Amino acid sequence: MWCLQDVDSDNTPVVFAYQSKWQQDMMHLYGRHMCLIDATYKTNVYDMPLMFLCVLTNCGYANVASVLLSDEQKDSIAAALRLIVDWNPDWQPQCFISDFSDAQIAALETVFPGI
Repeated sequence: MWCLQDVDSDNTPVVFAYQSKWQQDMMHLYGRHMCLIDATYKTNVYDMPLMFLCVLTNCGYANVASVLLSDEQKDSIAAALRLIVDWNPDWQPQCFISDFSDAQIAALETVFPGI
C-alpha cells in the first residue's frame, strides 16, 4: 500500500507512506509489544525527512513502514502515523523507541494516547 497525502494549503503536511503486504504481516506478528521510529538525514536529494517504523523480529530488526515527510514537525509525523494506523486498525503497540525528538514523542503521544 502506498499513499500520497495531497496539500490543500500551506499548513497541510506532505506525506508519502509505503507499506507492503509482507511489512504489514511483520508488523502484526512482531509489532504488538515494541516498535521503533527512526528518521534518516541527508539520504535523499529532496531534503525531506525519511522515517522508518521498525520491529524486532526473530532474526533482527525489520522495516515495517516507510514515510517521506515535507518536514519533521509533530503534525506531519502524526499524520503519517495515523495513515499507518488506518492501514492497520488493530495495531496498538505497548511502547515505542524513538530519538530524543520532541516532535516524534509528541506525535506518538497524540496518535497513541497513554503509550
